[in-house]
Amino acid sequence: LKIDLTKITAELEKRAIELHETRQKHGIELETKINSELADLEMPNAKFKINIENTNFNKDGTDEIEFMITTNKGEDFKPLIKTASGGEMSRIMLAIKTVLSDVDEVPILIFEIDTGISGKAGNAVGEKLKTISKNHQVIIVTHLASIAAKGDSNYYIYKEVDGDNTKTRIKNLNEQEVIEEIARIASGIVSEISLKHAMELRAAV
Repeated sequence: LKIDLTKITAELEKRAIELHETRQKHGIELETKINSELADLEMPNAKFKINIENTNFNKDGTDEIEFMITTNKGEDFKPLIKTASGGEMSRIMLAIKTVLSDVDEVPILIFEIDTGISGKAGNAVGEKLKTISKNHQVIIVTHLASIAAKGDSNYYIYKEVDGDNTKTRIKNLNEQEVIEEIARIASGIVSEISLKHAMELRAAV
């Protein structure tokens, strides 16, 4: 048994070294692609990095992997989970999903994108979501007009009081209703000006 254990340990160490080298190689490729996507998503100063550190044996090899990010020039890299704001996190996750969309086997992706994104950034996010939707079913919960305007199908979710109970309803909108809803979330009211803006957003899809 000791002889078998020695042989198995040697084989594991060999495989772990190969896995570590593969992770380092493809980690650099992944960093480059994600950073390119972040620039497209109105985060030109953000830099994404993958830390790969050798540690003790575990079920995934001998590596401890952590995603790092810096969102502003002059700042040090910090763990992604501890530093990114809500709007930044949405875009970072979207950049990662865009890069992995060709190989990701998850059939349905759900995003909630509401805060921390400007109109220009929202438009860029919408374009990336359209790209991902070519290979996945994408469901987005949003109050951003520039993103809602790019939907193939739009649903309005609302609450309704029924006696002593409150129920959540969902309605599939036709094209005119989509334009009116985009106008409402864009400006707070449905007016001639907001409707024109909504139609422009819809036409740009």
